Amino acid sequence: MLFSLYTAMHVMFSLLLMPITSTADDYIVTSNHKSLVVAMGCFWCGEESFERYAPGVIEAVSGYSGGSLANPTYYNHNGHFESVLVEYDPNKTSYEILLSYTWRNIDPFDGTGQFCDRGNAYRPAIFYADEEERLVAESTLADVEDLNLTSWQGNGLMVPILERKPFWTAEDYHQEYYQKNPGDYNYYKKACGRSERLKEVWGEEAYSCYHNVTTSCVNNTAVDTIENSNGTTVKVEANVKNVSEGKAAVLPSKYVFGITALIAFVCLFSCCILIKKKFLKSKF
Repeated sequence: MLFSLYTAMHVMFSLLLMPITSTADDYIVTSNHKSLVVAMGCFWCGEESFERYAPGVIEAVSGYSGGSLANPTYYNHNGHFESVLVEYDPNKTSYEILLSYTWRNIDPFDGTGQFCDRGNAYRPAIFYADEEERLVAESTLADVEDLNLTSWQGNGLMVPILERKPFWTAEDYHQEYYQKNPGDYNYYKKACGRSERLKEVWGEEAYSCYHNVTTSCVNNTAVDTIENSNGTTVKVEANVKNVSEGKAAVLPSKYVFGITALIAFVCLFSCCILIKKKFLKSKF
């Protein structure tokens, strides 16, 4: 009897010490909204792509998904993709339309990273939450394959369609980075060659169509209305945060700070030398 009680207590204690594996996102979506998760390389750029240009988007959140590690961080997210969770209003857009924006904001031929960011965490991917989303995702993949643009030169698409796993929100300093640090963000984006590569892959016309805050884009055609998740025609509503186009800084702020500190040190050192010379001159 005592042995059985001891064994039961030991098992219970062991279970309490086991790491908890989450089966749900740690970001809560409003009850009348839906969400999707995609990986597009740098999640800062993913946030901007959806919040500024895609219709019906309420919020885009930087985070990690696709792996099994619980509570990942920027410095420890092995197995995860840098991902973006997009909260959207199904009455104002659809999963299919938002996936079309996903495709036009990635390099689909690069399966080892995106643009200047390299490594497994920066690989592109589309995640589906159920069978309906899987079919839609595969349909958009087929549509993209059918484009077969001349500039693609027969290269195969390298974007997996994967079952959605829990999404873990990234650290606060990553959220809305493109809004909070427009100079640094746009310097990075320009230096990374993101826009130029997208134009090269999809064409100038498609790039302009999918990066317009006043109209939406369907099959590379600018439109004022779209079909929502229910098949109802609705007016396009994008850039709900009303964020203007940012300008790239001449240098990232960390370099500016370093240069300023160096100049200050040189000036202080020079002043000390002059003071010392004057002191010695007056003494003798």
